[in-house]
Amino acid sequence: MQHIRVAFSDDSFEHLGDLLAGRQWQELRTAVSRMDPADLADFIEGIDSDDRDVVFSMLDIETASDVLVELQPSAIDDVVEDLPSEHIADLAEQMEPDEAVEFLTDLDDEQSEEVLAAMEPDKRDEVNDLLRYEEDSAGRIMTPEILSYPSSTSVQEARVALATVELSDPVLNIYVIDPATNALVGTVLLTDLFAAPPPTALGDIADREYIFATPDEDQQEIARKFRKYDLWVMPIVDDAHRLVGRITVDDVIDVVHEEADEDLAHMIGAPDIEEEEESLVRIARLRLPWLLITMCGGLLNSVIIKHMLQTTEVVAIAIFVPAILAMGGNTGMQSSAVCIRGIALGEKRYGRLGGTMWREIRVGLCLGVVCGLAAGVLVCSVLTLTAADTGGIAPGRLSMVVGGAMFSAMVFASCYGAVVPVLLHRLDIDPAVASGPFITTSNDLSASLIYFLTCLVLLKGAA
Repeated sequence: MQHIRVAFSDDSFEHLGDLLAGRQWQELRTAVSRMDPADLADFIEGIDSDDRDVVFSMLDIETASDVLVELQPSAIDDVVEDLPSEHIADLAEQMEPDEAVEFLTDLDDEQSEEVLAAMEPDKRDEVNDLLRYEEDSAGRIMTPEILSYPSSTSVQEARVALATVELSDPVLNIYVIDPATNALVGTVLLTDLFAAPPPTALGDIADREYIFATPDEDQQEIARKFRKYDLWVMPIVDDAHRLVGRITVDDVIDVVHEEADEDLAHMIGAPDIEEEEESLVRIARLRLPWLLITMCGGLLNSVIIKHMLQTTEVVAIAIFVPAILAMGGNTGMQSSAVCIRGIALGEKRYGRLGGTMWREIRVGLCLGVVCGLAAGVLVCSVLTLTAADTGGIAPGRLSMVVGGAMFSAMVFASCYGAVVPVLLHRLDIDPAVASGPFITTSNDLSASLIYFLTCLVLLKGAA
C-alpha cells in the first residue's frame, strides 16, 4: 500500500520524538514512511547519533537515498559511518548524478573511493564525468540526463519517444540538435511540443534564442543568469556547442544557499557556519584567529589613545575600553548570526535551535578564557617592558582588570547574542534586522559596565 506523504508540523515532530523515546518501533516505522524526505532529514538531524542509525535503518533504499541528499554533512557522517561500502554505493546509485557527486564529496577520500569502486560501471562513469570538473563549477552541479533529438525529428516521433523515457529530474523542455554536427540548435517547451501539429519538424518550432553555459563557468555566474533571465532550466554545452548536460532551478537554489552561507561566514569571521562544524574545539579554533586579530587591533588602538592623551589614573583605566568593546561586539555578532541563520532555515521548528544557543554560549566561554588570558599577558608584558606610566596602578593589577573584563564581556556577549534573536522572533520582530542594533548597542554598554565594575573590584585599595 502506498502512503501519502504529508508536510509535518511542530506537533508531529514532537509526536515522533515521543515514539522514539518510548521505543514504539512499529508506530515510528509507520510514521516515518509517510514523511517527506526533507522533513525526515530535519528530524534525523535533530536526534542523537545512535537514534539516527535506528531511524535510518527503517527506510527503504529509495527513501534513504533521498534523505541522504537532504542531510547536512555532519549528519551524513553519523548515518553512513558503520554502513558497508556496497550498501552506500546502492544508495548513491539511486541519486541523480549531480547529487551523487555532492554526496561523495561529503565523505572522506578513502570512503568515497571505496563507494565509487562498488558502484555499477555506468553509474560510476556518470559520476566520474562530473567529478573531473572543478569544484563550484557548472559541471559539478549539472545533470547529464538530457532529452535531445535531431532537428528533423517530427513532433509525433518526439511524443512517442517521451512516453518511454525515465528521468530522475523533472523535464520542462527538450533539446534540438543539428544531426550533422550534434551542436545544440534550440529548445522546445513541452507545452509547445504537444500544441504543435504532429508532422511538424522540431527544428521548425525550436526556440533558437536561449541562454546557455559551459561546464567550466562558476556556479555563482550560473545563479546570476537564472535570476536575471528567470530561468527554470539551462543547457550546458562544450566548446563545440555540443549538449553535455543541464542545470535545473533546484540546483541553483542550493548554490544560492551555499554562497550566502559562505559570504556570511566570511563577513562575521565564523567559518564554522560554512563547514557545518559541530565540534566545540574546532569551532573555537576556526573563530579564534578573527577574534585575536580584533583583540590586537583593539589593544593597538588603546595604546595609540594612551600616547595621545596625558596619562592620569582615569586615563590609564579608560584607554582599554575600545579593546573590550571590540571583543564583546564581535563575539556577540558571531553568536547572533549563527542563531539568526538557524531561524531563517526553519530550525526553530525541530527543536534544534535550543541546542545551537547552548553551543554558542559554551563556545563564547571557551573563547573568553583564551582571549582574556592572552589580553592579560599581553597588557602586562607591554606595560612592564615599556615602563609605561599607568597612573600609579601596578601593571600586573591593570592586566588582571583588562583580562578579567574581556573574559566577562565576551561570555556575556555570547549569551546575549544567542538569546536575543530568539526573543525577537517570538515577539514577531525580524531578528536579522533588529539584532544588529540591539546587540551592538547593548554589547557596548554592557562591556563598558563590566569593565568599570571590574576596575572597582580589582583596583579597590590600589596605590
